[in-house]
Amino acid sequence: MKKSLLLGGALAAAALMTGCAGVATQNGSVALPGGGFYSDSAANAILQPIQSKDYTIVKRGVKAEANLLGIFAAINMGDASYATLKAQALSGLKADDLIDVKMDYKQETILGINKVKVTMTGTAIKFK
Repeated sequence: MKKSLLLGGALAAAALMTGCAGVATQNGSVALPGGGFYSDSAANAILQPIQSKDYTIVKRGVKAEANLLGIFAAINMGDASYATLKAQALSGLKADDLIDVKMDYKQETILGINKVKVTMTGTAIKFK
């Protein structure tokens, strides 16, 4: 009886301690997965290039970061939209847009609290 009770308890604990280990991405956006006790993962997205070739490079390697926080899949906070990251990356530059954009995601989940760090890098350009 004790062995089956211990085995059942161990299986229940193992099932409760597993979590989702992934960052959901769709066309460069990030979504906080719900629940789980622990996960730690990373992902990325590459956006399509601009078709126009009539531009001048202003600065290579511009970078922007944003953080998202989800608590038990009930409260989600943060803004990691492309528009916000683009505005941050172009801040202080006389540039119109970004090319060669890459989005990296780093997620950590501990006991239902999801933290996602989004880092966008690219090349700032000015259209002629």
